[in-house]
Amino acid sequence: MRNPALLKFLAAVDHHVLTGAPLTECSGYDAAELAIAVSTARARGFIPQAGERIRLTHAGLRWSEEELAPFADLIATGPERVKS
Repeated sequence: MRNPALLKFLAAVDHHVLTGAPLTECSGYDAAELAIAVSTARARGFIPQAGERIRLTHAGLRWSEEELAPFADLIATGPERVKS
């Protein structure tokens, strides 16, 4: 995984959009950490530029999918794979 912290932040952005919960709460970041994460994500085109509502862009979603691809089989099998 190239950047787990950025992936975690993008997941927080998605949760924020879906639930309406504050982004600081979703991310667990303080104001300084949040500013760095937002700046990094904007610079890479993963969230819109300032002035637009924070959400994942297509590039952010694609990058997240690529980062999670190695875990696809693990995620897909779920709890039925675990035997007691």
